[in-house]
Amino acid sequence: MPQTSKHSFSIGGIHPAPHKESSADPTLLPLPITATIMLSQHIGAPAVPCVGVGEHVERGQEIAHNASFISAGLHAPISGTVVSIGDIPHFNGKPARAMVIKASEDDHTADTMGREQYWSTLRLRRPDRDLSESVDAGDIRRRISGAGIVGLGGATFPSHVKLTVSKAPEVLIINGCECEPYLMCDDALMQTFAEQVVEGTELMMKSASIPRAVIAIEDNKPAAAAAISAAIDNRHAITLEVLRTCYPQGGEKQLVEAVTGRRIPSGALPASVGAIVHNVATAFAVWQAVADGIPLIERIVTVSGDIPAGQRRNYIAAIGTPLSEFPFSLPEHAKVIVGGPMMGHAAVRLDAPVTKGTSGLTLLEGKARGPVQPCMRCGACLEACPMGLEPYLLASYGRLRRWDDAAANYVADCIECGSCSYSCPSCRPLLDYIRLAKQRSKKTRL
Repeated sequence: MPQTSKHSFSIGGIHPAPHKESSADPTLLPLPITATIMLSQHIGAPAVPCVGVGEHVERGQEIAHNASFISAGLHAPISGTVVSIGDIPHFNGKPARAMVIKASEDDHTADTMGREQYWSTLRLRRPDRDLSESVDAGDIRRRISGAGIVGLGGATFPSHVKLTVSKAPEVLIINGCECEPYLMCDDALMQTFAEQVVEGTELMMKSASIPRAVIAIEDNKPAAAAAISAAIDNRHAITLEVLRTCYPQGGEKQLVEAVTGRRIPSGALPASVGAIVHNVATAFAVWQAVADGIPLIERIVTVSGDIPAGQRRNYIAAIGTPLSEFPFSLPEHAKVIVGGPMMGHAAVRLDAPVTKGTSGLTLLEGKARGPVQPCMRCGACLEACPMGLEPYLLASYGRLRRWDDAAANYVADCIECGSCSYSCPSCRPLLDYIRLAKQRSKKTRL
């Protein structure tokens, strides 16, 4: 078993209750009869439809092109007929442009059989260890772009853009920390498809001429760490680092510091200190695209929270599946969060679809937050902030609509991890005001 390092990031951090349970082999969620594919599921320009209403599409077929270099294409998660292209409500209730595909009974049966066969075979299959030697770097990047792969840790930045670099980074860091409470999708992926994750890591290394890689996992995932360690075997260019558990270890800047000991300057990217970071699920998706020619049309999603133990599980779900099709029973006065409780967003409707960035559904009893009290100047939010900011001050600027002052005090550096609000004994909505200040100060600069 790999030894745990004492490494972590040096500033702030908290230890919320993990609520991590056994991450068993993920279950195939049935394909939907009707799939809704949002045209903007990534950072950058929304994808542009390349099929029209009334047209029949096949599962895996491209249905929307990259609109620009910083964009990501979309592919049909099911075979069927395009019935509409237009605005539909997102899970937050706001309208967003989407394409709706409806399957016939024959389409659905054929897709289901082929999908079940693929995943059952994949669980038993040993990946080709020489795959990265048989494709060149440019071809890997083209396949990643053509498959519509984005960062699956939550940021959804188009992956081919990160890997198109003028100067090769010193190290590729594969993020398997999954520090957000309740979420277990990456843990399940690493346990079940460790060899594919490692092969995907090698493909990304070659695509950007990166000499070495580190797969980083927190020490509360021993089974995942053991599986990855066994899959790495004697590949000397890839190492495993098991990090001390601390939230938000999976934040890009925090992870780079934990692995390399280098702090990323304010306003800079990991490349400034010779690093590039991708999620373990992204590595798996890269392997699927290059090895099997499969685009990003489904992902693992965790369903957890205040629901019966038997309903807390990981599912392989098609992009475009309505959230309501996951099997769960809503708690009384339920709060449904898309993602985890720290960085996720509340859902106001469950007929909205799974997107590339949907890592989980956390269902919590609607417990009221304590009454907001005056700031007691305790400094808990300062101690918790992993970016070394002054959350109480930034929140005050947001509340008072002083956008320029917030910008001058580095509000743009906030990673919106929620550590400040979590640690505040006065129950002040610090992150809410900071997010507002961050958004408005950005618009002011533009």
